[in-house]
Amino acid sequence: YVVDAADRDNLTTSRNELHDLLSKPSLSGIPLLVLGNKIDKPEALSMQGLTDA
Repeated sequence: YVVDAADRDNLTTSRNELHDLLSKPSLSGIPLLVLGNKIDKPEALSMQGLTDA
């Protein structure tokens, strides 16, 4: 799952989409990798910021 770390306006939408995916029984037990994209931009959230969001 890729999260745009610099797009704070859509972070809530991204979080909700991720929660929807995780609640699907068909995806239960499947490993998930979450990537923070655009982390190099000055306005991007840090890894901890993404985790807390």
